Amino acid sequence: MEDEAVAGNDISGVRIPDSELAREVTQLIRDTESDLLFRHSTRVYFWGALAGKRKGLAFDPELLYTAAMFHDVGLTQRYRESQLRFEVDGANAARDFLRGHGISERDVEKVWAAVALHAGHSGVHAS
Repeated sequence: MEDEAVAGNDISGVRIPDSELAREVTQLIRDTESDLLFRHSTRVYFWGALAGKRKGLAFDPELLYTAAMFHDVGLTQRYRESQLRFEVDGANAARDFLRGHGISERDVEKVWAAVALHAGHSGVHAS
């Protein structure tokens, strides 16, 4: 069953990817994050996709969606005791998810970097 928060959304030609991977990401994040963070992450995807489209950038919508949806996972209860930056916790969760779905290591690294560096911190390394 499609989530009402994302069903039918089309903003200036940008839609949430209709793929098994995107549906699994949606369900995982819906089950993990508060409604506030889930909706924020969804808006981040649309904002990023629209900005990329406007600038004529080529991007993989599934990877962008995954990065957007995982970008604040490190703020959830599961990572409350973590000693890592919340961005790195989210990046590591995205990495583990994508590896578990057979995504290429090159694409996994792109998503990891996007999530880990989304707040503009340099010097962040994979753990």
